[in-house]
Amino acid sequence: MNSFTLPNGLTVYLLPSDSPFTAVMLGYRVGAAHEKPSEAGMAHLLEHLLFEDDRIAYDSRLQAVGGSTNAYTGQDYTVYYARVPREAAMLALELEAERLFRLSISDEKVRIQQQVVAEEFRQRYLNPPYADRLFHLSRAAFPDHPYQRMVIGETPEQILDFTPEQVRAFYAAYYAPQYSVLCVAGGIEPDTETTIAKLYGESRTSKPLPSIPSVEELPSPTPFISIEAEVPQTAVFWAFRIPPLEHEDIPAIDLLDDYIGDETIGYLNRKIVQEKALASRISSYVWQLHAGGLWLIEAYLTAGVSPEQYEAELQRALEALIHERLEDALRLYRPQKYLSLHRERERVLDKARASVHAHLAGHPEWYEDPITPYEKVSLSDLQRVAQTYFSSERRVRLHYIPKSVGATG
Repeated sequence: MNSFTLPNGLTVYLLPSDSPFTAVMLGYRVGAAHEKPSEAGMAHLLEHLLFEDDRIAYDSRLQAVGGSTNAYTGQDYTVYYARVPREAAMLALELEAERLFRLSISDEKVRIQQQVVAEEFRQRYLNPPYADRLFHLSRAAFPDHPYQRMVIGETPEQILDFTPEQVRAFYAAYYAPQYSVLCVAGGIEPDTETTIAKLYGESRTSKPLPSIPSVEELPSPTPFISIEAEVPQTAVFWAFRIPPLEHEDIPAIDLLDDYIGDETIGYLNRKIVQEKALASRISSYVWQLHAGGLWLIEAYLTAGVSPEQYEAELQRALEALIHERLEDALRLYRPQKYLSLHRERERVLDKARASVHAHLAGHPEWYEDPITPYEKVSLSDLQRVAQTYFSSERRVRLHYIPKSVGATG
């Protein structure tokens, strides 16, 4: 891997590969957490608009040469990428540079994409049962913190209220080389570095990025939320606040989560579904952001089981974790973690994504050596994180109660 930084602040990673494809990925260190409350959803709307400049014609020109394109927005960053045949790498680089320095955002395109995003909001988060759970959990877990805001925004109506001037101002403020990282994986030619310096060497004025403080400094979460809704069955969600991505406990949390959350042979499935039949399905996962995150346990209760009955058994199961044979968490799930990390570095698009994510997190060294932090995890580490993070002081409880049943507390 070769890396360098241009005078304008753009960091570049070149990852050689003998693949017939090349990945060109540009990540911006700006996401939903950098928005003002009145701008909630702006970064995601802008993601749509980067594909809408007819002069650049990013999608159609790259698809015409056999490429594929996409993008995604998170709380901490926004990432754009193309996967193209090696001989089309130059075109992908040229078009991405155009989007960085010379994007045109017309009033008409803003209005069209506002309607698209508003409908996406309704279809993905308002209509399906339980789909708004992270809205409730993030507001409760991250009081007065930027992570309260979901990427899609607060409401469809707020998205429709943005003016084109607001959108263009957000682009001008934060889509700048000094907040960006470019990765080219595969198809590295002798003149690639010179070409990038020529295409991406311009400077752009920008505004300072708003800071995102650690969630560890926040007061305790709101402990309990109950919602009556048109849902097919009672569901209970527990969310425990966890520390920033770079915290030393995160690898142990990852491995313990794999052990308890496996929906076929996992610890919680055995204790709650197979032995007690209190839920038809239970799972856990980690929603990890740069400055903190949530460790979630989701359960869909068996008919006739009350939330109180289920929660009492879940609490007993979590307290008993430290007495379990956690050797299995290391024996079974650490090799799986190694395999997944290895696979992230096999294909050019995955290589580029792993490199860009490591850089945006502030730890480019994670790309070169992702395994060592997991090798260091011990049984005592697993027991300690279970005791530390499965704590009522870090927890939000969310109940979804079918309207015909009535809410409980």
